[in-house]
Amino acid sequence: MKKNPTTLDSTVHRYFAVHFNQKVWQLLSKSSITIEEGYELIDYAHASNLHWRYAGNQVNQQRGMYLIARVFLAVGNPQAALIYAQKCCDIANKNIAGIKDFDYAYAQEVMWKCQLALGNMHQAEKHKTACEKFGNSIANEEDKKLFLTDFNTEYKKIMKGSEKARLE
Repeated sequence: MKKNPTTLDSTVHRYFAVHFNQKVWQLLSKSSITIEEGYELIDYAHASNLHWRYAGNQVNQQRGMYLIARVFLAVGNPQAALIYAQKCCDIANKNIAGIKDFDYAYAQEVMWKCQLALGNMHQAEKHKTACEKFGNSIANEEDKKLFLTDFNTEYKKIMKGSEKARLE
């Protein structure tokens, strides 16, 4: 069967998925970002997730949803973050093949921080409790250490510029 010349193969999709994922984490590691970098963050997170659709599996999609939620929290849009955090949890709750113990913990962690940012304290506490439970059950010590660092990190808005500037 002849390949459609406009179709990228999975190797190319995987390359871009990883590359854009790394760009997101690079920008998220900054103490502050500009409004333009906020737009880039959103674009990179969505681009990474799109490429994982063609090169990855549901685990990659779950982690992509987490990444997009983190990005929307960083740019000050917890409403949008909650949409992706919920999808992240929904995929994790399907117990798909390849999902790791830390995926459950991170799904609850991002839900907790979205609910907290929205002021939904009852829901935030529910997800925090689940997050702690899943976090304590992470078997690999290196994964657990990384998770605990993220658990104790406040995902505050890091975008500089007008406080009214919200990226959606």
